[in-house]
Formats: sequence, C-alpha cells, structure tokens
Amino acid sequence: MLPGGEARGVRTRAALVVALLGSAALLVPASAGPAQVPVGPGGMATPNVRLLANVPTGTGTGGAFLGSTYFQTSADTVWFTTASTQAVTGGLLAFDASAPESPVVVGSLPIPHHENEDLTVSARRKLVVISQQPFRTNPEDPLSDYQSGREYLVDVSVPSAMRLVGVVLLPAQVAKNAVRTFSGPGHTTTLVDHDQYLWVSGSRDGRVYVVDIRDLTAPKVLGSFASPAGRSTPTWTPGLVHDVDVDPYGDVWVTGSGGTAMYRLTKDPLRPTLVAAITAADNLKAQQFIHHGSQRLSRDEVLVTEEDYEAGCDGAEHQDGSLQTWRIDRAAKRLVEVGSYDAPRGEDASGPVSQLCSSHWFTVNSHRVVADAWYGAGVRFLDYRDPRHPRPIGVWRGDSTIASQARFVPGRPDLVYVADYTRGLDVVQIDNGGVGARTVSPKDERSTGAADVPGLRFPVRLHAHEDFGWVCAVPSRG
Repeated sequence: MLPGGEARGVRTRAALVVALLGSAALLVPASAGPAQVPVGPGGMATPNVRLLANVPTGTGTGGAFLGSTYFQTSADTVWFTTASTQAVTGGLLAFDASAPESPVVVGSLPIPHHENEDLTVSARRKLVVISQQPFRTNPEDPLSDYQSGREYLVDVSVPSAMRLVGVVLLPAQVAKNAVRTFSGPGHTTTLVDHDQYLWVSGSRDGRVYVVDIRDLTAPKVLGSFASPAGRSTPTWTPGLVHDVDVDPYGDVWVTGSGGTAMYRLTKDPLRPTLVAAITAADNLKAQQFIHHGSQRLSRDEVLVTEEDYEAGCDGAEHQDGSLQTWRIDRAAKRLVEVGSYDAPRGEDASGPVSQLCSSHWFTVNSHRVVADAWYGAGVRFLDYRDPRHPRPIGVWRGDSTIASQARFVPGRPDLVYVADYTRGLDVVQIDNGGVGARTVSPKDERSTGAADVPGLRFPVRLHAHEDFGWVCAVPSRG
C-alpha cells in the first residue's frame, strides 16, 4: 500500500522498464544544474601519475570491460523522487576503448536504476547485468514496506544498440520489527558458474540469493543460502552480504558484515562448498564496519576492501577503511590476516564536495600493483609484491573527486579507468605500470593544473542511504 505520489512514481517507473525492453535512446553525459558546484579538471598527483582524459558521465558508479568496449553505469536520481515527468538520468554507457587513452561513447541505454557499482559482464553471452537496490516506498518512514529489488539483463552484442532483454524481480523485504523494515537483495549482483546464475547481495538476512538466468526469457529466483560473510555484528543486526567476486582460480568470494568467505561451486547452485572464512572473532578485530569487495592476489592470498567512511581520512583504527591481505588456511578452513594499508590523514581534502574517505572498489594488474578508489582520497596505487608490507607508489586525486572504482584496462597495466561519483569517468596513467616506482607520501603530491584536460565536471549531491547509511553513497533526492 503506497502513498499516492509514490504509487504514481512506481507505476511510471514500472511502465518505463517495460518500454525500455525495446528502447535504445541516448543517455547524454551530465551538464550543470541548479545549485551544482563546478568541478575543475585539475587535481593533485605524484609525478608518476597523470590524468589523460575525463568524460563527464554524471554519477559514475562502476564499470567493466568486454574486449575493447568499456561499460559504465551511472545512478538514476529519478529513482529517489516521486515525480513522474522527469527524464531518466541513469543507465548504462558503452565506450569504444580501442584507443584506451581516449574512450568515446558509442552507445547508451537509460535504465531507472540505483547503482550497480560492481558491474558484472559475460563475454560468452555478450551480457551485462545491472542490480537495482530495493528502496522503501516512503524513505522517511522506517516502517514502510520496500519496493522489490531488480536485475536488469542487457544484451550488449552490439554496443551501439544495447537492449534490455529481461527484468528479474527480487524479494522486496525479508523482515520487520517494531522499529523498522529490512530490505531484500539487490545491492550488487555477480555472474557465476559459466555465467548461468547470479549471486545477489544486500539482503538484511545475511544470505546470498541465487537467480537462474540460463534462459534469459524466463529467469527465476531459485532461493538463497546463508554465508558467514553475512553474519550479524554489533553494527549490523541482522547482517548482510555486500558483494560477490569470481576469481581466476574458479573460487567465489563473498564479503559483508561478517567478513569474507571463500566457496567452490557444486552441482547444486544453492549448496556451494565453503572452503575458508574469517572467524567471528577475527572479523571483529579486523574491521570497523563492513568487508566491501575482494580480489585474488595469489593462490594463497586474497585482498579485501574494508569500507568505513570518515571525513579527513582519520587514520585511527582504519575508520576510513583499509585494504587488507588475508592468507587462505585450507586445512583450518580459515582466512588469516597478514597485512593492511590505510590512507594517510587528510588525503580526502581534494575539493568542496569530496571530504569523505573510504577504501572502495579496486583491481590488480599483472605486476601485482593495486589501483584502489578511495572516495575523496582519489586513486591509490600500491605495490603488493610483499603482501605483508604494501607500499604506496602513486596517487591521483582529481578536483572534488569521489572515486568509486579503479579498474585496470586489460592488457595495459599502466592505464586505469576510474568511475567517479562527481567526475564521471577519468582515465589515469601510472608510469611503467608501477614497476620500479619508489615509495611515495603526501609530500610528493603536486597540483596538476588544468591545461591538459579542458572543460568542467559537475557533481551531484549525495546523501546517506536510509538502510545502509554511507555505504555506497546515493544521489540526493533534493
């Protein structure tokens, strides 16, 4: 039962989703709007890192490569309003990255969705899947019911003519008590098992939801399974899973309030085998808020982002997040922390709207150099050849950056595409892919000026999610 205004908005969005199944309208990069603050093209960087290009796409949340095409999502501000006449501002952009130093938009698909910051793609099926976070029918009322989360299935076989070929509705909410309702899945989604299934995160019951997409014309939610990565903590009760990652070894990683867990798939999509996990005691010692995402570093080690926001990169007890190294103890079925990196104090002072600091989405190149998007602290490059003692070797902090994801370009260990909440898409280069770089500190950073990259970037205002707080900030409703 929805209030009248919200009901109209929901019905309009539902109709728009149906219409988009046959649509390929152009999503135009963002321009200035009322009360928006102009963002300059310059920034701060160490001498070995530079900005090559910027595309002002709007709210850049995440992206992924399929061959020489880069796909990036932007969040939709319409989703947070009851207005029924606004144009869709979010969706999926396709870039021709065959000349990766200067990507060009070649296709777009407007989709009324919030985030998926950790975009999942299938080269085999030429498919992109975007997750829609459930939202309360009345964001101001913590007892109001949730809208259903969704999975948008996009055919990208022709990047200039992407098509929405299916929408999967997810459970809207999983619990309700005297104080509030708790949302169902839809925060992020990941293709697993030869891209036949989706593992979906975000449900406030600590479970991973599994969707069968073998037949794109008839996708279905199969059920869910509990993970220790979604266990409850003093901060999260009930707990939740935040993300899933499939590594090159075929293992599947789950991160969340309860830490991190490693799985092997079985013939039953709802019964994967747990290989190793962080214990409850180690989880409470290692993180202040939530384990955000993971990337496999070697056969015996995994890197895990701890997300925890703090202005000023306070540095105390890594309450601005951290990048942690965990060793896989298969005999004990346990993950053991062996190292951690935290951004230096004050590193998020990069502009008028970006004083917010947390480790976020990251990738690793072939030289074991990590590029980690650290919100207001920009992109941090780290040498992980010694996982116990990671070395900072480069920094790029764009003006008013809120860097969401840093992704190395396939085959180019020196190039990184940065999805940025305020700047859109930045293309950043580090000398020699980080090989031979010396250790750097904030005193090595210098102003880059504005001469090389013309134009202005325009940020959107952000607010805390009514369910998750500042975990993965969202566009303002106002």
